[in-house]
Amino acid sequence: MSRLSVIIICRDEVQQIKACLESISWADEIIVVDSGSTDGTREIAEGFTPHVHEVEWKGFGPQKNHALSLATGDWVFSIDADERAERGMEQEVRRLMLQSDHVGYEVPRCNWFCGRKIRFGDWGGDQVLRLFQREHGRFTDDAVHERIVVDGSIGKLRTPLEHHTIRTLEQHRDKMRYYTELTTRLAQEKGRNASLFSAAAHGIWAFLRGYVFKGGFLDGRCGWQVAMGQAKSVWWRYAAIARGTSPEQAMPS
Repeated sequence: MSRLSVIIICRDEVQQIKACLESISWADEIIVVDSGSTDGTREIAEGFTPHVHEVEWKGFGPQKNHALSLATGDWVFSIDADERAERGMEQEVRRLMLQSDHVGYEVPRCNWFCGRKIRFGDWGGDQVLRLFQREHGRFTDDAVHERIVVDGSIGKLRTPLEHHTIRTLEQHRDKMRYYTELTTRLAQEKGRNASLFSAAAHGIWAFLRGYVFKGGFLDGRCGWQVAMGQAKSVWWRYAAIARGTSPEQAMPS
């Protein structure tokens, strides 16, 4: 019978990791790769699995590929610490592992912001490739926005993941700044060019796309905060590129 390995990378996720692990506790093997948590995350993980490893942070792609290298199951399910597998995931995954027409599967994902499910805008739900046959898939080595690539066809699961990406407005600000710094540095390393005019245009478009054209306004205040956050991040990134400054200098303190 095919076995399933779940892989998770984390750092300082004490408020999230327990709910995540509980939602996938039915897996045959759980691999947790921690990059130096100091808040008790590792101790919680050790209560669910003996396979908890501490690995120096090298970027999202390399970190997840390291976790993948530790997995022994025929199938692998990748889940983030701020995600939860909803009820029904075990039954659907087990059924596909017995008889599958594909080597990988995309999973519908519902994003949550400050305790509210986001239904519209840029965060109004997406499909993410998370389940795949171990011998036919890997992660790209991107430091951020890594993705799974498989050498075969891809199907779709019906059971969604809950993505509790933002719990507080303070976390939203910190996370937005963190990812803006990463994406800006990568763009600068690749020699990308921009002007202040294009920075403004990209920022305005990011807001209009999410808030107006994708209906983010229907999510009320949360929709506004998500759209504004996206717009600010885009503006800061392009402004830093245009000015030739560090991302930290482009963002207000």
